[in-house]
Amino acid sequence: MAVTDEISFWEMYRELPVRTTLASVVPVLLGFAQVLNGYVHGVAITRTGAFAVVMAIAAVLVTRYHLVEFYRRRLQRELYAEE
Repeated sequence: MAVTDEISFWEMYRELPVRTTLASVVPVLLGFAQVLNGYVHGVAITRTGAFAVVMAIAAVLVTRYHLVEFYRRRLQRELYAEE
């Protein structure tokens, strides 16, 4: 099977579920929980919202990095397996 240039998030999730969840889902949930906590305790939405936005951006960047690393490792497996 030849490696294509298209690697999906779900392919990576099937192969590395714990790592993908920790890198992609947990930061978003943490940001949402912080917004909810700020609302309950009367903290300004600008502070908790800024934290949530930063966490979402971090999740996107880390997920993209892991997708590239996943693609590279998959490509190396395919290249060295043929020798």
